[in-house]
Amino acid sequence: MRKLMLLAFLIGAVCFASQGQTPCSKGTKFRNCKACGSATSVKGQNLNVLKNRDEEATDPQVVTVAEIRKKANNTGHFHPSQKVSVTGYVASLDKGGFEESCNCGRDDLRDIHINIVANESEKNDKTKFVVVEITPRWQQKLQLDDSHYDAMLQALKDKIRHKFVRFEGWMLSDSFHVTESKNTAAAGTPTCKDDGHDPKPCVWRATTWEVHPVTKYTVVTAP
Repeated sequence: MRKLMLLAFLIGAVCFASQGQTPCSKGTKFRNCKACGSATSVKGQNLNVLKNRDEEATDPQVVTVAEIRKKANNTGHFHPSQKVSVTGYVASLDKGGFEESCNCGRDDLRDIHINIVANESEKNDKTKFVVVEITPRWQQKLQLDDSHYDAMLQALKDKIRHKFVRFEGWMLSDSFHVTESKNTAAAGTPTCKDDGHDPKPCVWRATTWEVHPVTKYTVVTAP
């Protein structure tokens, strides 16, 4: 009997330890949304934990827009524990994905999606876009009023669009955009347009690599 009880205890301890290592045990909650979000796959949960980091990217490594989007750097050059600082020209700002799993599928939590390029001449070429994102966890920390999403997005547009901005944050490869990124899309994949009638998939970015989350941004003088 004692042996059976000991065996049951050991099995329970192993199960508890293994559960403690799951992606959803990592990170912190934000407005009752876990860092792993509502993803059901381990891959999605791990990606969401990276997107929902709370730690500021201190002492970042300086990288360039060209370096991030260089095809040869798509594998082996960057890693998701890398803190970076990149200065780029803000081509556009878009609404983040609606009800994404990283935000627990909720409509009151939404990223801000910012497209940057190396210089102004590239602002209309989506195949040159490098994506940086401000997550809900960082919007208030960056003094953005998140009480009304559309107003917050417009206020940020007025502040940084068509200007050079230095963004600091964490490198992240969003593998869910492989078919939409110039570096990894199939040959011949068309560039997305703005008329809402694009074939799927279509290319609207240079690379799956992003700065996500952004933990600091500063408008700077044009180089």
